[in-house]
Amino acid sequence: MIVVLQYALVSFIELFIFMLLWSKFCLKDENNWLKNIFVILIEIIILIIINKTNVYVDFLIRCTSMIIFMKIIYKRSFIRTIVEFIVLSCANMILQIILISCAHLVGFSYSGKYVMRIVFLLIELSCTIIITRCDFSKIAKKVIKLDSKILYYFVINLGLYIILSKFIWEYNKNIILDNLLVYIFIIISMISLNIFLYYYIIKISEDKKVLEVQNMYKPILLDIVEETRRRQHDFKNYINTINAIVEVSSEKEVKNELRKYIMSLKYSNDIIEDIIYIENIIIKAIIYNKLCEADRLNVKFLFNVANNSLDNSLNDYEISDILNNLLDNAFQAVKNATEDKIVILNICEEGNDNIVEVKNSGRTIKPDNIEHIFKRGFSTKKGDNRGYGLFNIKEIAKKKGSDIQLSFEDGYTVFKMSFNQISKRNKNSKRSKISL
Repeated sequence: MIVVLQYALVSFIELFIFMLLWSKFCLKDENNWLKNIFVILIEIIILIIINKTNVYVDFLIRCTSMIIFMKIIYKRSFIRTIVEFIVLSCANMILQIILISCAHLVGFSYSGKYVMRIVFLLIELSCTIIITRCDFSKIAKKVIKLDSKILYYFVINLGLYIILSKFIWEYNKNIILDNLLVYIFIIISMISLNIFLYYYIIKISEDKKVLEVQNMYKPILLDIVEETRRRQHDFKNYINTINAIVEVSSEKEVKNELRKYIMSLKYSNDIIEDIIYIENIIIKAIIYNKLCEADRLNVKFLFNVANNSLDNSLNDYEISDILNNLLDNAFQAVKNATEDKIVILNICEEGNDNIVEVKNSGRTIKPDNIEHIFKRGFSTKKGDNRGYGLFNIKEIAKKKGSDIQLSFEDGYTVFKMSFNQISKRNKNSKRSKISL
């Protein structure tokens, strides 16, 4: 009986340490310690029942049951739960290796005796509590990108290291303890190599997305350049026409005729003039595209863009996703309106935050749909492949530690996003302009 109680106490501390790490880095707002304690108690009962079974079977049942219970109780994705379990198991294993190494350095040899295990576990518990008190939110967001498929291959490698190490430990722990420095060097080298490869692949993937977005908008940018060249070419003709008006008009008529002609030139040049100051080529191309669409749909499209305000918060493909989805929805909402059809885009700074705000005239979202519009697959429009625009935007916001707000102000439907400025770049001229 005493042996069973000792085993239960050791298992409780081990599981409690693991749940501390899980609640800190993965569960966060979902965390509920009543649920966690329930999982721990159920796990202890299972471990006591299978205590006399084969070591490898015991390890397999322990891991599988933990994953299944967390998946069911917290209603999480099975794949996500497995990924989190493997990553945290690896972190836990590294912490244990560090503690055993420190003990060896000061002259204590680890053994599997009850008192020694309790002492090591209590030290590990103390270290874990200190870790959970620190703020690792930024590191966790960079390391645990669970929406990245590339991460799954990285996690599979980690899982193999954990399983192999566990099997060796259970078979004969002295193999590891007698060669501890070599073992630590091998594990650190392999994990470091995987982390390097992971970030390298992520960087290549990010660069590829940026290149794809730039290539997508290349034809629009070429249209802008061609239009600018045409305007420059026509400048001589404008001068000649003005000279002719002066020559053929009477002194009383010339002022009125010149005003009419200049106003017609201003209207035809508005689109190019309005966007020429925008430095980000993706924003420039999107706004040019929407100005052309606004002219076709008879929509009044106003915009206010502060240069460099998004460059230090978002990648080009993220800017493209956010602006296109928000503006597409806004245009879709007003295009069949009978009254004023107005869409307004604001890209600016508020304090230390970069702001993206899109407004459209009218309250164009039904109250019943408000709580559903950010869900995957929900759409008020007919057709396949709908309902992913706002969901994708919300995922980008979540990844950046931001959120998207919906409000109704002065007869407008407003979507607003704010992003922290990752790094301050030297700002050039910060010029704002609204098209008329």
